Parts: sequence; C-alpha cells; structure tokens
Amino acid sequence: MTKEEFLHSYDFLKLGESINHQSWQSAMMTVTRMQKNAKEAGIDSFDRNLLQIRQCIIAKQKAEALNILTIMVQRRVQMLKAEKT
Repeated sequence: MTKEEFLHSYDFLKLGESINHQSWQSAMMTVTRMQKNAKEAGIDSFDRNLLQIRQCIIAKQKAEALNILTIMVQRRVQMLKAEKT
C-alpha cells in the first residue's frame, strides 16, 4: 500500500464508526489493519496514535478514542493538503 492509498482509505471512517457504535472487536481489527498498512506505506507519524487508540479500545474508553482519532484525522488532512501542493 502506498502513502496516498493509506491517506485516501476508508479505514479512518470505519474506525470512527466502530468506536462510536462501541463495536470494540471491529475497531480492534481496523486498528490492526491500519497499523499494518501505515507501516507498509512507510508512514510512522500515526504509530503512537494507533497504539493509544488500541489501549482505549481495550479499556472501552469511547470518548478518549474519538479524541485521538480526531487528532489523526487532522494530521491526515494536513498530509493530503501538502500532497496537493
């Protein structure tokens, strides 16, 4: 997976929906896939956030997980804007 494919993937949306609906197993599977894809694409900037979200999922902390996801989405938007220029 390339950097562009990772940033354009629907995994961010899927993760948000899974967390919001408290589908913890689905959220964990999505985080695992995102970690693999980010590593494959050579994007290290999401590693820490994905680990934090993983911990929130284990502890079933919906609000904290969504806050971390918000930070990730902001970074993703910045990367997509930088890609266009």
